[in-house]
Amino acid sequence: MTEKQWKQVEEQLPAGAKVLRTYNAFENGELRMIVRLPSEQFETRYIIHFEGEDVKLEHRP
Repeated sequence: MTEKQWKQVEEQLPAGAKVLRTYNAFENGELRMIVRLPSEQFETRYIIHFEGEDVKLEHRP
């Protein structure tokens, strides 16, 4: 992931979100990111999709 793509990821996350970990899923090779939102007690998951040079996040509660 390039610096530009990481910046796109940060811009798509809700304000104050803290990235806890990023990993490749064993089942299907998805790149997943676990995030904790400031007002939440539990973690939430995002799937990172690469669209050419751009990155799109898909929220998966």
